[in-house]
Amino acid sequence: MAKPIDVGVNTRVGPRTIEASRLKLWLYLAISLVFVAIGVMMVQDPSAGLKGWLVLLFFGLGVAAFVVLLVRPQVLDLDTQGFTLRGGFVRSPKTVLWRDVERFFVYRLPRGGKMIGYMLEPAARKDTALNRIARSFGADGALPKGWPGSPEKMVEDLNAYRLWALGGR
Repeated sequence: MAKPIDVGVNTRVGPRTIEASRLKLWLYLAISLVFVAIGVMMVQDPSAGLKGWLVLLFFGLGVAAFVVLLVRPQVLDLDTQGFTLRGGFVRSPKTVLWRDVERFFVYRLPRGGKMIGYMLEPAARKDTALNRIARSFGADGALPKGWPGSPEKMVEDLNAYRLWALGGR
């Protein structure tokens, strides 16, 4: 196994595994449980009607999802070839090659959230209807939320790792 080296900005390179933040998952689970409790109270109030059941169903599914993510956390594997996302709800891991990635960036969601987006090199883009729709939102692909640290720091690390892996040591 290659020995990790430091390329600056506190970024260590070499084969690396980044696991989703369990603290963030516990926080999301706690918030969902609070809304499940609110949904239960709404269901008991006849004036709430269908809204209580919708709140209960939506956040109940959220609770189930966060429990699955705590049991099977998302993992991002980085190596000299590319990155692989596995765990969570990913049934078959897929590797994206570094040579196909143009850059990583912080993608701002319409309602104020942030995700890690990436653009592919033009030659690596597939011209399908689904990919054109994804590109219209500003990215060729995105990593799920919930990684340790800020999205900005993660983008900085991923871009530095990509440069290192492509020979920009």
